[in-house]
Amino acid sequence: RSREAGDMQGEILADLWAKDPAKIDVNGDGKIQFVEFKGVANNPEDIARTQYSEETAKELGVPLEMVTDIIVADWDTTKANDAMKATWSSHPEIELVFANNDDMAIGVIAALSETGYNTGKEGDKSIAVIGVDATDAAIEAIKAGKMTATVKQDGDAMGHANIEFMLNKLMNGDFYAGMEDKYKLNDDGCSVYIPYAQITLDNLD
Repeated sequence: RSREAGDMQGEILADLWAKDPAKIDVNGDGKIQFVEFKGVANNPEDIARTQYSEETAKELGVPLEMVTDIIVADWDTTKANDAMKATWSSHPEIELVFANNDDMAIGVIAALSETGYNTGKEGDKSIAVIGVDATDAAIEAIKAGKMTATVKQDGDAMGHANIEFMLNKLMNGDFYAGMEDKYKLNDDGCSVYIPYAQITLDNLD
């Protein structure tokens, strides 16, 4: 499901809002001013992540206000960094950044840190930054208190599943027969679904 990463970003935000609204609503106006960093303009995965991160959070009761147009940064750390510097200087009211991937989230964090935000140091200010991919850099940033959360697209599990299906074909003459208990076949009859997972400081282990 291409929307699942976006759904989970929205769910992460909703959980944070439910636990402590004041921690997310930095200026205390009762809503969350945010920006959205999109990978590329017309990619279906990007469109879904962008749409459902916002929609799901709103459906779960988070009052969101987008303060700029969607920012397209080509999945790139440097482009996201440059864009966030310009956006942050003109919109210091931003309290949340959704990023379609962790590389862009890391660029956003680097831009924020130049103004003393999201440094991970006790007492320094921060805003919420939520990415996708669970890269090593993102995990380290979450551990360091610089990044809020990410969503894991489980590449290891995808690779493992591919190997299992190939071995099953070689040993039993069929890709899927005998694998029904482990993998649910999608409606297209030729693929299976590997779930995403929410990654926050509370569940890093």
